[in-house]
Amino acid sequence: MKTKISLLALIAFSITFSILSCKKSNTTKKDKELTAIEKLTEGNKRFLDEKTVHPHQNKQSILANQDGQKPFAVIITCSDSRVSPEIVFDQGIGDLFVIRNAGNLISDIDMGSIEYAIEHLDTRLIVVLGHTECGAVKAYINDKDGAYKKHFNHIDNIVETISQEKEEIDADKTTPKATNYLGAIDANIKHSTKLIQDNPIVKEHKIQIVSMRYDVHTGKVVQL
Repeated sequence: MKTKISLLALIAFSITFSILSCKKSNTTKKDKELTAIEKLTEGNKRFLDEKTVHPHQNKQSILANQDGQKPFAVIITCSDSRVSPEIVFDQGIGDLFVIRNAGNLISDIDMGSIEYAIEHLDTRLIVVLGHTECGAVKAYINDKDGAYKKHFNHIDNIVETISQEKEEIDADKTTPKATNYLGAIDANIKHSTKLIQDNPIVKEHKIQIVSMRYDVHTGKVVQL
């Protein structure tokens, strides 16, 4: 009796494994036919639908990338622990070249990292991924009379950088930042996007640049 039950359990396991393997194989095949931005969009849809396939997250992927990498997209995003590109886009090892800092700002070092991905890794898509509830933008909105400068010199550098962004200044003129939190977030994303668009190497290689916003309340990514 025990042998019969064990045999049935083994058969059930084999069938389940075959179905899952087939599903993953089909997804991988379809994935190869998608453009870079479509891969991200489809990945986020899988994430939202709780149908993630966790591609390239195994020992085989480690070995496949050990001598080099060829990520299909650069993601400039915030250091916020709630925003993880590989998870929200359902990607894996070797897929994304991720650059992170508070407020997804673009410094010379960040720009150098972008240029490296273009020149040496042949990446042809750059995404600036901001997010709701961004602490850096909140600090900018709530900063009163240089309060951050009085207490946090380095945080003040972040706030000061955001406050000087042309897109933020223009947005504040239209609707005061205190009542336009989402507008301030989008202005910050668009500013970083514009800086990248003006980069000579980006222009030379005709790189696709996309502005996106991640919603920490829902997990959804939208294109601006």
